[in-house]
This record gives sequence, structure tokens and C-alpha cells, in this order.
Amino acid sequence: MAEPDYYALIGVGQDATLHEIRSKFRQRVLAEHPDKGGDPKKFQLLNKAYNVLTDQEKRRRYDATGRTEQTAEEEFAAGFGGGRFQEGQRPKDADREAVVNLEERVRAGPSQHDDGFQEWLRGRDTEDMVLTDKDFMKRALFNAAELSTKINHTGPVQHVLGSSRTDQHGQALSGPVQVQAKPKALKRTLDHDELLVRMLAVPVDDSMMYAELQQSGVCLGMSGVGRIEQVGSRIEELKQDDAVFILPKPTKFNSQRPIGTARTLLICNEEDVLRVPPEILEELSPEQICLAPTIVCAYTMLESFGAKLQPGDSVLLNAAHLSASGSAILQLCKLLKLKPICLLSLPGAPKDLVRGEYGMKAAWQDSVSGKEAPPSVKKQYARISEWLLMMGADEVFPDAVALLRWRDRNQRMLPKLALDGIAAGDSTEQLIHCLQPGEKDAQVVVYGHGSAKPMAVSPPLLSAWNGALIGFNISRWVHSMSENAQKMMSIMENITKLVRANKFTLDTVLYKVGEDAVTDAFSRAQDAADGSQVVLIFPTLQEEASGSSRAQPQNRPQPFAFAPDERTAQAEPEDLERERLKEEWLSLLFTDRSPAATSDEGAMPIAFESGNRRAPNALVVFIGDNPKDDKAVLQDIGDDLSGAAFCYVSWSQHMAGEGLEEFRVTAPEVVDGSFYARDRRSLRNEDLDMLHDVDLLGHAMSETIEAKLTEYKLEWKNVVLYGFGKGAGVATYATLLKIFPKQLSSLVLLSPVVPFPMYLADKISKVPRGTQSLKTFVMWGSKNRATPTSYRELLAQTMRKAPEVMLTPDTIPDGDHTFDYRAYGVLKSLLGVVLPR
Repeated sequence: MAEPDYYALIGVGQDATLHEIRSKFRQRVLAEHPDKGGDPKKFQLLNKAYNVLTDQEKRRRYDATGRTEQTAEEEFAAGFGGGRFQEGQRPKDADREAVVNLEERVRAGPSQHDDGFQEWLRGRDTEDMVLTDKDFMKRALFNAAELSTKINHTGPVQHVLGSSRTDQHGQALSGPVQVQAKPKALKRTLDHDELLVRMLAVPVDDSMMYAELQQSGVCLGMSGVGRIEQVGSRIEELKQDDAVFILPKPTKFNSQRPIGTARTLLICNEEDVLRVPPEILEELSPEQICLAPTIVCAYTMLESFGAKLQPGDSVLLNAAHLSASGSAILQLCKLLKLKPICLLSLPGAPKDLVRGEYGMKAAWQDSVSGKEAPPSVKKQYARISEWLLMMGADEVFPDAVALLRWRDRNQRMLPKLALDGIAAGDSTEQLIHCLQPGEKDAQVVVYGHGSAKPMAVSPPLLSAWNGALIGFNISRWVHSMSENAQKMMSIMENITKLVRANKFTLDTVLYKVGEDAVTDAFSRAQDAADGSQVVLIFPTLQEEASGSSRAQPQNRPQPFAFAPDERTAQAEPEDLERERLKEEWLSLLFTDRSPAATSDEGAMPIAFESGNRRAPNALVVFIGDNPKDDKAVLQDIGDDLSGAAFCYVSWSQHMAGEGLEEFRVTAPEVVDGSFYARDRRSLRNEDLDMLHDVDLLGHAMSETIEAKLTEYKLEWKNVVLYGFGKGAGVATYATLLKIFPKQLSSLVLLSPVVPFPMYLADKISKVPRGTQSLKTFVMWGSKNRATPTSYRELLAQTMRKAPEVMLTPDTIPDGDHTFDYRAYGVLKSLLGVVLPR
């Protein structure tokens, strides 16, 4: 049934513009409105005509066919092959014109053929084939400008830029990239589907260090965590200040063109981010959240590929100390009661490789080189091995040959699952040789980056092994199904609960871009003997703005700047002088030139003593906050000391302890963690006074212990130091900043209140470190509001910056900020572990 003439209904011609149609429609619809006596049916037809003629697609169809609805054949063509068969109806004479009469073509000659071909080209409908500059301006630029959003931050922001290493001829070399931190300007507007994310933390992993860059000055980074600063006009699901994790699809970005997360402000698309649930934000810091891919990678590999493993089975690892994934695998295996076996290969150590036929003893029996590692490498191996065993490793071996010899001596079953975090050279082949022969379920899962080098495995080895070689990429897994993104966040919520209970630790080292040398951060990340995960943190927008303003030339006129008054002009040099004096004071504290080190304020008083005081074999020192109440709890400790002497030193009774005693651990800034999170720049005058008091109390405690050691004819290596609360904070500063002349035997801290861990971490990096291990135990009360989770993790990260510290955290169930009999029970249970033998 033919439809009416919509052009005649409205009263315009077929070539009418959209403006003419709208103007004429307004006139006609007012005249035909039913409320004014018009015909209702004609009023409906007018509205339908308007809807058809103002819709570009419907109007084109109506002009071509006289209809606005598609037939069944047209609907089929539209749905088949993505609409490739709906470009228009075939004219009736198309078949006749398509038949080529060769005789006529020959008689006509080449010129007529060329003319016909040119005429055919000119006669084609090129509207959808050619995009002219006018069309581009109309369709693209005009709409984009209409939907764009102006970026509020106008100044440059810090970027971590990478460039490939080159030889003298300019040819790219393999290996880690060269890096630099440099301020660069952003573009001025956001597109309708873009986000502006203020980056908080980005992990430095192998994909950053070994990126294959085709050009210089590329911003590095493929993941990270941040908060949304601005959103495009068409984004509805996300809003400003939402915490998001950046994890783009692996098919969208690669190492040759990274998304560039290592910058203060990042422009990305909505599909590149995942919202971080508030449950995770409340418990984990940004530098911990940014490790989510590596932790979820460990969790998912064990869950997916270790589904047939039972408690007591072994898992083989080769890079447990190199990344957060390796550390996470160890801790998860410990929780699942699996037995991780680690291969620990260090630079400079001789490597004995298994070579030959799979499953044959001759492949490894005669592969011992007989070379010894240098003494420095031996010390590194001993230190890292001890750390791996503490994190949950069952056995540690330098190479595959040592593992197979151990298996042969002890008749042990080899693992069925191996996880390759190196993925370079012989790493996978060595793991294959170390798996259980004849096991049909044997698997090697490759999840490492491989330093951007191809990985080759011998085909004869694969065919003889008959196991499964699998590659796993966490980004591809997350984006493979929408459910996996939700599962990633649920896994992190589970990990958060473990972190809260001190059953899972995240060992990070922080470098602030713009302040710390970014080359040092990448050098530390490349150090195979350092198991800490390096994380980049970024300045705030206020710091960026102030930094860019300082960088401007003084003679450049500032737009919209008012002339400062005399008070402002006088305040600026005063503020600068105040900041200079503060920095000098902070640099002087806890050094041999500090006022505490050069003046004698007297020894710290001893509240009471116990144990063997005639000829003790060790000295247990306790520094707490309340000597009177603590004495009632510790009155029977002498029976459990096994020949050691005990003394309780009281900082609150020392003249330097008055300010620290007035500090309330129940203050809101302590409970919410903001007190602990202050860095050098944000420290106040009262904070400087507190640090000075801690320095004085540390020297006073050192003087007291020194006198007792002289009395008992003991050495510092015979000292075990216990601390609780604020006293534990004094003990921590005195131990880690080398106020004590020599290293202790062990350090036990109960609910420590350590002021300003970030300042402590900065001082640790400037103090010469010892080589002897220091056993350190930190016990937290599960209900202690004075030590929030964010502070606990920050302190753990700080303490691990001292390489001699062997940290073991634990939780006191239902413990609060009180030294009671539950805390005393923990103290007593550790005596057998910490007392010198």
C-alpha cells in the first residue's frame, strides 16, 4: 500500500532543506491542531510526515522507494554480512547493461571504451565513498568540538619517558630502556568518550623496563591506579574522584606503543579503566592497589592450573623474588598448604644447566661446573633464600641440577606444575626437566615478560615431555569476559582481608616522580638481587602547578596577576627561610651531628629489673608506655628468661619524654592514619619537636643499655629489644637509624606507634647498612584503632627498606592498644625464638 505524499502534506518541495521543512511544519501543525478545530487524522499524518522527512535515513528510503518501512527482503539484506548487500535496489536494466558485447567494444575502439569507463566513474554515487574537506569539517570537527570538554589543568605535568638504547651507529640495542622524567603539556580538551585520570601509583615491571620502543620519548606504563579528575560529555557510569584501575586491552596497546600511565595526568578511554570498590580503598593504599594485576595473576594461575593439586603437593617457581607475582604465589601456596620449590638464579653465580634427553640421569649428572660464586653473591643468595623460606618456600635451589640431585638423594616426588616468571632463554626448558616424568597432567605456565625476547623451546624436549606448555596474560584474561573484571575485584577483596589479618604482605619501594631520580627506580627494579616491587608515585596537581610556576622565567608577564601588597612581599622570603631551616633541621636529626648526639641529656631511667642478674647470657630490654601498669603484667617474666637478664626502661620518666607523653593515640588524625602519612614537606613545628624528642630518647636508651652490658659483661649482639606503643616507636628509630653503636640480636614490636614512616624511610636510605640479619617481629592488635591498616602497611614498607631486617608480622586476636596478659603471652612465646643461643 502506497504511503501519502509527505512533501505535499507539509507543503514543501522534494529538494527542501531541513530548515524549510521545520518552518513549514510549525505553520501547518498549528492550523491543524485538534484543539483549534483541525482534523485529528490529518494532524497525525503531519507529525508522521515531519518524523520521516527530518530523519536522514528514513527520508532517503522514502525518496527511493516511496515507503518508510523495510520489506522482509530488505531486512534480510540489512542483517546479512553486516549490511553489505543493502546498498540500494538493483535497477531493472542492470542485467542488460552488465552484459558486455565484445564485437561492439572492438568496433568502437579503445577511446570509446575509455570514455565509457570515465563516464561510469563520474556516474557513481560517491556520497558515501569520498569525504571532502567540507564534509570532514561538518561531520567530524564540528561535532567533536561541540562535545569536547576543556581540561582544567593547563600547565605541564610529569611524564616518565623511555628511549631504546642505541649503538654508535644509531641501531637499537636489546636490554632495558633509557628513562628520564620530564614535564610535558597535555592537550587542551577531552573528547566525549575520554577520561582524565590523576595517576597515584604505577608499578615498574618488566614491560616498562624492556619495552620495544620504535621512537624516542615514549611515555611508559601499561597499568596503574588513579582517581578521575574529569570525564567526557558522553560518559555516564564514572564520575569525578572515582578510584579506577587502568588496565587496557592487550590488543589495543602493546610494548611498542604503551598507553603511558607513568605520568601525573593520563587521558584514556572508558573501556581502559575498572572502578575500584570502596572495600578495597578503605584497607589498601594506592601503591598496594596498583599491584592488583600481579596478585590476581598469581591467584588465577594457582586456581586455574593448580585445580588438581592437593595440600602437600609441590609447585615449582623460578622468579619468586623478582616480582610481586612471585611473592604472592609463595604466600598463597602457604595459605593453601602447598609446597613451593624455588629456583634462585642470581647474576654472577655459576649456572649448571640440564642438557640432553628428557628424563635421563645423564642429562644432569655430569653438568656440575665446579665453579664457586663470589662471596658477595653467596651473601645475596643466603639473604634471599632466608626471605623466600620465611615467605613460604619449602626448598630453595640455585639451579635445576641442584634440584634434581636433591630429588635423587631424598627420593622425593617432583612437582606437576611449574610457573615461569622469567620466560627468557633456557628458563622454560629447565622447568620442564624438573617436572615429574610420565605425569600426564604436568604443566608449565609462562607468565613472565621475558625481557622482550622470543622464547624458544626445543621440539624434541617437548615431544619427549608430553606435558602442556601454556602462556598466561592477566590483561587478556580480564578482558576475555566481562565476568573476569568483577572476579578480579572480588579476588582483591579476598586479598584485602588477608592483608588486614597480616597474612599477606605487599613489599614495595616508593619513588616520587619529580623528586627522586627515576633512573634509580629503574635500576633498583632491574636488580635481580632485590625482591622489592618498585612503585612510582606522582605529585599532586597543586605541586605540579607550583612547580610549573617556579619554572617560568621571571621576566615573563603573568596574565590576570594583581600587584602583591607589602605583606605578601614580606611573607614570601620568610616562608622560604622557614622551609630552609626546616630542611636543615630534618637533615641534622638522627645523625652524629644532631643536638641529641652532641649533648648529654642523661640515661633513661630503669623502672624495674628481673631475671638472672649475676651472670646472664643475654639481656632482654623492654620499653613501654606505662611502667606502673606494665610491672604488674611482667612480674613473673624472670621465670621464662632461661638465664637472661631483664630490665624495663622508662622513656616517660625521662626529661625528654614530656612532649611524647602528651601525644594522644586516640586523636582523630591518628585513627584515620593522616598523622602517620605526613612527609617531609607537610611536617609541622610540633612534629619537628617530636622527632627531636625521639632522637634524644634513643640516645638516652642507648646509654642505659650500654651501662648494663658493661655491668653484665655482654655485647650488643646479646640484646633482645621489646617495645610497646610509643616506646616501640623510639626503639624502631634507634635501631634502624643506628643510634645504637652495634646491631642487636632481635627486635620485637607490639602495636608500635612510629611517627612519620616516610621520613624514617628517607633517613634509612642515607644510613650505612649492616650485613648481619636482624630478626624483627611486629605484632598488631586486631582491634587497635590507634594503628590503622594503611599505617601498618606503610611501616612494613619502610622497615623492609633496611636490607638487614627480616620482618615477620602477626596479629593478636581481639587485641587493642593495651599491654595486657594477651600481649605478654605473645612476648613470652617469642622468647625461645629471639634469645641468642
